[in-house]
Amino acid sequence: MSEEHQLFDREPAVAGQFYPFRPEKLRKELKALFAAAIPKQCEGVRAIISPHAGYVFSGEVSASSFNQIDTGVHYERVFLISSSHQARFEGASVYCEGDFLMPYGKEEVDCDFGMALVKDHPDLFNKDKYPHRGEHSIEVQLPFLHFVLKKKYKIVPILLGTVHPMQCKRIAAVLKPWLNANNLFVISSDFSHYTDYEHAKSIDAITEQAILSNDPEHLYATLKENANREIPQLFTSLCGWTSVLTLLYMTTHEEIYQYHHILYKNSGDAGIHGDHDRVVGYCAIAVTESKKEIEEFSLSDQEKQLLLQEARHTIERLFGTAGQPPMKPRDCSGGLTARCGAFVTLHQTVVFAVAAG
Repeated sequence: MSEEHQLFDREPAVAGQFYPFRPEKLRKELKALFAAAIPKQCEGVRAIISPHAGYVFSGEVSASSFNQIDTGVHYERVFLISSSHQARFEGASVYCEGDFLMPYGKEEVDCDFGMALVKDHPDLFNKDKYPHRGEHSIEVQLPFLHFVLKKKYKIVPILLGTVHPMQCKRIAAVLKPWLNANNLFVISSDFSHYTDYEHAKSIDAITEQAILSNDPEHLYATLKENANREIPQLFTSLCGWTSVLTLLYMTTHEEIYQYHHILYKNSGDAGIHGDHDRVVGYCAIAVTESKKEIEEFSLSDQEKQLLLQEARHTIERLFGTAGQPPMKPRDCSGGLTARCGAFVTLHQTVVFAVAAG
């Protein structure tokens, strides 16, 4: 961030409500949540979906999500994406004019990167900091992130105000180049809101399966179907649906990305704090990237002879000395059908004729 810009660090909005305000108490609670959470099950994690409720309700599920992160990796940036609970606006708001102040210290924001997003894509991103002020959904992820990551990182807080799937798709296209081993994406979302315990378990399972399909159109259709199921008191089946949809638009049609179920619970599972009449669902999901192994390539002696013969025939056809037709792809098999690079080396032979005297 250049010195000419005035910084506006964001004060914590829900410390002391959703999570403890005192650093030592917060660390103690986080330690207990991670001890109770599902241990690491995934390698090559590029993104996680984590809930954003009070820790007494969703903390174990969140810790289970963050347990999947490769903690020893030096992430250049952590993209935190959430859907605004308090404001509706076109596109997305990137907090890029200061850091996030937390009870344990500062979470450094990559302001330069955020400013570049706004400058390069003004139709999709803005730098309005006001939607972030009272928003809890990104803030509650930060203590988990701080607890597990051992190396320095910067965050990119992105709050979606849009309710249009096509804008989510365009935002995903801009962000997709950074979905790689150098960065981490944290998608903040709860699942169903305010139906009873058993209905929540049922509808949340349907929503999760749609997410695991890695198909944004299927997820969007599923959410519409959920809304028409006439489930009692169901307010939404995925409160951060635009954020999850954006992630799916980044990974869909890519076989290297796999979605993994980690843990499901809802607020009714929170012991003495739980209420089975009106619950909120939480699900931990990890997204991994697996590199396809390159198969060992080889040609049989017969295939080598066919290629050599075709090279000779090609040269002869070029100089009009042969009528042999080109080899057709349907006549090929085995290694000749593999998609890979190829080259032909031509050697010039000079023949000197010496007359006998």
